[in-house]
Amino acid sequence: MILPIFDEDKTLDQLPVVVLDTETTGLHAWAGHRIAELAAVRYENWQPVAQISQLLNPERLMDPGASAVNGITDTDLADKPIFATIAAQLLELVDGAIIVAHNAPFDAGFIGVELRLAGHYDPAAIGTPILPNPWLDTLKLARGYFTFDKNNLSHIARLLGVRVGRAHRALNDVEMTTEVLKRMVQQLGKTSNMQTAGDLLHAQGGAVYTPSVPSAVLSAPLDTALTQQQRIQIVYASGDEITTRIIRPRYLTQFKKHAYVVAWCELREEQRTFRLDRIRQPQLIM
Repeated sequence: MILPIFDEDKTLDQLPVVVLDTETTGLHAWAGHRIAELAAVRYENWQPVAQISQLLNPERLMDPGASAVNGITDTDLADKPIFATIAAQLLELVDGAIIVAHNAPFDAGFIGVELRLAGHYDPAAIGTPILPNPWLDTLKLARGYFTFDKNNLSHIARLLGVRVGRAHRALNDVEMTTEVLKRMVQQLGKTSNMQTAGDLLHAQGGAVYTPSVPSAVLSAPLDTALTQQQRIQIVYASGDEITTRIIRPRYLTQFKKHAYVVAWCELREEQRTFRLDRIRQPQLIM
C-alpha cells in the first residue's frame, strides 16, 4: 500500500493541485510511443503558481494518426528539447501535489516511461510507482457520477459551460480540465457530499499512479546490451514468422502480463517493440 503524500481529509483548495496533459506520438507508452508536448500547471488555493508548457523532441517520428489529432508534426519537434531536460522541473512542480488529468492512466503511463528514461527512478524499487503522487481522473468521475452523452474533454467542457479553445493541445487541455474539475467538485459536493481529496479518489475507485519499474528476467547477452546500449543479434518469433534481426535495446516496458523491449531495429530501420518471450538466441555484436 502506498502512503498518501498529503492529508486526504483536506479539500482540493487546501492542497497543491497539478493539472497535467500530454500530447504524444501515438497511443501506447508500452509500445515505445513518447511525449511530444507537455503542459502542467500547479495551483495552490486554485491560484496558478507555476507551470510548464513545452513541445518536446520525442526521439522518434510522430504517427500520422497522432499528428492528425493534435496537429503536431516532426518538423515542429526537430529542434525542441528532450523530456530529460525538463524532468527535474516537472518533479519540482508536482512535489507534494495531487495530479489531475482527463484519462489519467494514459498520461501517468507516459510520464512514468519518460521519467524512467530520464533516470529519475530507483532501479531497486520494483513494484513501486515511479512517482508517489496520486492522480485524480476527471474521466473516471464523469463516467461514474455524471450522465454526459459523450465523455471526451471538449464535449464535457461545453456541457458544463467551460470555454473550449483548441482541443488536443496540452496547455489548452490543462485549462479546460481545471475548469471542468472545479465544476465537477462543486456538483459532487452538493449531490454526493464529496468534500475531500480522499472522497474524490475513493469515488473514482482509488488513486491512479504512474507504472512501476518493469521486472523481467533477462538473458546475460540481452541484459548487457540493454544496460550498455550495445547492438545484439536475435532470432525473433512473431506468429509464423521467424526472422534474424540486429537490434539496439533502449528500455523495458510491460503491458498486461507480457514484458517488452523497445529497441532500434536495423532490419526495419525504425524503433520497434519486441516481446521478451519471443526473443531467441541473443548474441552480442562485438
